[in-house]
Amino acid sequence: MPYECDGDDNERRWRAGASAGGFRTTIDFGDQKVDIEQVTASAALGWQRSPRWGLVLSVGGILGGSVATDAERDVGTGFMGSVTGTWLPVFETDRRPFLLASLTFGGAITTAESDDAMSRRWSALDLRAGLMVGKTLADRFVPFAAVRGFVGPVSWRLGGQDVTGTDVHKYSVGAGVTLRIPGVLDVFGEILPLGEQSASVGGTVAF
Repeated sequence: MPYECDGDDNERRWRAGASAGGFRTTIDFGDQKVDIEQVTASAALGWQRSPRWGLVLSVGGILGGSVATDAERDVGTGFMGSVTGTWLPVFETDRRPFLLASLTFGGAITTAESDDAMSRRWSALDLRAGLMVGKTLADRFVPFAAVRGFVGPVSWRLGGQDVTGTDVHKYSVGAGVTLRIPGVLDVFGEILPLGEQSASVGGTVAF
């Protein structure tokens, strides 16, 4: 999210932040559907080119999780990264909320214990488009609603074969809130309970 969403050309062009969270979803590998949960942490660096356009680079780690085949098994640690472009087509006014659009390309690599009880490489690519609608209240609170749609393959080894699958939902919907301490810090939290389920908390500083 830009430092401000009202169209002002703020002198603080850069933002650095960190977040932690997790997600839960189901991957369809054709002959079998597999439930997976992962816990993640990441750091991000963003550049606001103008009041409308921004770019964010993010790198992080997969801290663990679980995957369900014939039994619940462990997900190992791994790495993830993404690049996101943001566009603010609608600035907020005293009465009108802002509209923020985003396009993200990301990837992740970890290991997950398969049905042969061996840890197998789990890799995923993701192209994700999102819309966020929000309103700044009392110069401090920014409640927002978010919807995201995505596509991308997931590769693993299951049933003795290399397999490729995709998320059965391909969308996520939810809401969140940002607390702004002007000139110092933004703290945010969001929950997306519909589709791919996820939750995250974090903070950013502008400079």
